[in-house]
Amino acid sequence: MKIPSISIIIPIYKVEKYLKRCVESVRKQTLTDLEIILVDDGSPDDCPRICDEYLKEDSRIKVIHKQNGGLASARNAGMNMATGKYIFFLDSDDWLELDGMQRLYETAEKYQVDFVRYRAIRTGWPGMEENAPCMVEEIRELQQGLYEKDRIIKEIYPRLLATSQLTMGAVVGAWGSLYRNDFLRKNQLSFYEEVKFSEDLIFSANVVRAANNFYFIDTPCVYHYFYNPNSISKSFREGRWDSCKSLIHYCEKDFANDTTYDFKRELYYLRWFCIMLALNERKYLKGYSEKRAYCKKLLNDPVIRSTKLRLSYFNVTWKQKVVMILVRWKMSGFLARL
Repeated sequence: MKIPSISIIIPIYKVEKYLKRCVESVRKQTLTDLEIILVDDGSPDDCPRICDEYLKEDSRIKVIHKQNGGLASARNAGMNMATGKYIFFLDSDDWLELDGMQRLYETAEKYQVDFVRYRAIRTGWPGMEENAPCMVEEIRELQQGLYEKDRIIKEIYPRLLATSQLTMGAVVGAWGSLYRNDFLRKNQLSFYEEVKFSEDLIFSANVVRAANNFYFIDTPCVYHYFYNPNSISKSFREGRWDSCKSLIHYCEKDFANDTTYDFKRELYYLRWFCIMLALNERKYLKGYSEKRAYCKKLLNDPVIRSTKLRLSYFNVTWKQKVVMILVRWKMSGFLARL
């Protein structure tokens, strides 16, 4: 049986408004030799029916119906089914340029790399020009071209997990790359399902560490990263810190004893990145007493209490430094007012 060029995995949960736009952009790709895997992650809306309708219409489509387990779980389910030479993750509220897969496939074949990364297109983001290049913080930016192992170690490892500016690493977003399937399987790369937020961070970090090479396309192409106000939460997320602790745990398990590179500084950055990320949830709470109670709970957590503060390690604003100092002093009242 012929192996598809690319398996496209689409996790689906409560996106009936956007799902057809997403799937149609895949069905119309100029590269037609595709396996399209729709993973219904227990969606409570009309998405399961839409998936089953597509199953009847297109022989390239496969459907998984599963109990809700989160994005990491849905992606893992899709990976287990995928038979393509390459794997691509597509979020179900986003969509592809019609030649997107053709471009990535040809680049991967030309350079024979473990993965190809590209600059996506932001679409519908408030305050941004339509179809603007998907830029990140300067410290995280990549340059066009081929990254061999020596270059990866020199340029990417020092900002792989998190940075001194308290940002994510240089390569995040599982949807931002086309991966060689046998590379992922050989290195047993999958998603930690216990990590519910920023789950891409550790997956992408492990991908980069395992890779011998990758190629980055700097021109905006392939992928429309859509601003969906329903997926970018505007409300308090109760489990944010627990998920952050899972992220810290698995990153330390995977990277603390690496024999190729000393990731201790990057793991330290990651701890503070996660602390600040969880602490930021306080802005979604309304009253001062609620905010203070939340901050107090965080500051009494053993993981935060055991995290030392070395301000000289960080390149952050004075306000961020003040917040970090207040965390170390366990000043929950002052933090609730900021």
